[in-house]
Amino acid sequence: MRGRLLSVSGYVLAVLLTAAVGSARTASPAVASNRAEPNTVTITNFKFEPKVLTVPVDTTVTWVNQEGAHTVSADKGEFTSPNLRAGQNFTFKFPKAGKYAYHCAFHGSSGGGNMAGTIVVTAARKTK
Repeated sequence: MRGRLLSVSGYVLAVLLTAAVGSARTASPAVASNRAEPNTVTITNFKFEPKVLTVPVDTTVTWVNQEGAHTVSADKGEFTSPNLRAGQNFTFKFPKAGKYAYHCAFHGSSGGGNMAGTIVVTAARKTK
């Protein structure tokens, strides 16, 4: 009886190990596809990534805070997010062309100091 119990236990262990290895293999594509969406700025490691994002007029940009507490505040006041905790986001639609410098009110400053970034909005193309 004892030999049979060890044999069954060994079989169960082998099945569990095989399942764990199989799960690890299938998890890697999900990690590979965990890239930022277009028109998204990631807030992480006390910086905005990308630091400069270029989009056409009438584009909505989303800032996604991955860690800590931060804000997204335009240097000239065009937009200001509430305080963002990890996992929260903020969106803003850019209605006109121009350069929009912004910073984190806690960790950056107007004019590009420390935690800051820029959204460059290009004019819409005219159709002929």
